[in-house]
Amino acid sequence: MSNITEAEVALSVMQLQALRESEERFRATFEQAAVGMAHVSNGGHWLRVNQKLCDILGYTQEELLESTWQQITHPEDLETDLEHVQQLLAGDIHTYSMEKRYMRKDGRIVWANLTVSLVHEESLEIGIPGAPKYFIVAVEQIDERKQIELDLQKRAQELLDLNAILTKTTALLEERNRELDQFTSIVSHDLKAPLRAVTNLSEWIEEDLKGHLSQEGQHQMNLLRSRIHRMENLINGLLEYSRIGRAEILPETVDVQGLLAEIIDSLAPPAAFTIEVQARVPTLYTKRLLLRQVLVNLISNAIKHHDRPDGHVWISVQEQEQMCTFSVADDGRGIPLQYHQKIFGMFQTLEARDTIENTGVGLAIVKKIVESEGETIELESQLGAGARFSFTWPR
Repeated sequence: MSNITEAEVALSVMQLQALRESEERFRATFEQAAVGMAHVSNGGHWLRVNQKLCDILGYTQEELLESTWQQITHPEDLETDLEHVQQLLAGDIHTYSMEKRYMRKDGRIVWANLTVSLVHEESLEIGIPGAPKYFIVAVEQIDERKQIELDLQKRAQELLDLNAILTKTTALLEERNRELDQFTSIVSHDLKAPLRAVTNLSEWIEEDLKGHLSQEGQHQMNLLRSRIHRMENLINGLLEYSRIGRAEILPETVDVQGLLAEIIDSLAPPAAFTIEVQARVPTLYTKRLLLRQVLVNLISNAIKHHDRPDGHVWISVQEQEQMCTFSVADDGRGIPLQYHQKIFGMFQTLEARDTIENTGVGLAIVKKIVESEGETIELESQLGAGARFSFTWPR
């Protein structure tokens, strides 16, 4: 009988030692946790708190144990937290997590990720929990992450506001573009109408004075009509320049070899003039109309401003990964270095307009088109050594 008693005593001692070790492990885990830990009564009073929670909330352990979690919860988060607590107590949920704000002792607001579960009394009935005993609470401070989220939300709202402004501005710009197109069309018509009337009047005068018009008078009539023609070309050039970048032009598959043949045929160079296109020219998916405008201007300039009727023009295309480089070179008189930038300006010509009919708009149009596509154009030339215009173009 004494042996049994000793065995029971020994077992009890071992159980007590195991229980003590378990409590020590729990206490160490509780106190040294990387997050705030607490036991809280059903009514909300702090029963036990670790140092990490005190550091997060800015209170001493004694101060927290004399208060409730409701007292230091941000008013805007209190109702949601209480609803979760009631669900736990009613047995509707076993645990809950939420982001909430606490009011620190120093008045600052601290954001935390809260996780709460409920410990019950032992029950004599299997599967049925006993009465609620206390809450286990874990509090992880998330100020930095929350600030990043708030900043991102703010930036997102700013982007939405900016997008709304851009949408409104775009609509307004489209409306202004339509008004500008209408205005330029009206101006074009109103400017061209009197020019056509002057042309017709000069022809009638010439018919009425047929046989009586002197050579000088005939020359003046021809000069009058040539200047009217120049004015019409200038109006067309200005309209074309104003529309660059405003009209939507969709890309399409362009056989550049065929496009060049079409352009050269339309320009009808002198019979002795040679235009040579390199053997291999690529097919591009690009804005055909804009590319045609650039090539027409450069090739026609090479023909029109050449100092000989038997001149030579070379056209080549070099392919790169994202773009092509077009080159239009001639063996004409060349362009002095001091004029290399000037010729790309509006109304700039190297010769008197009465010597070679020219509006001074063509190269300005070329430059604006190329730059509107995000590309560049360059001139290589010197007096007496021809000229080479090279421009990049998106593939």
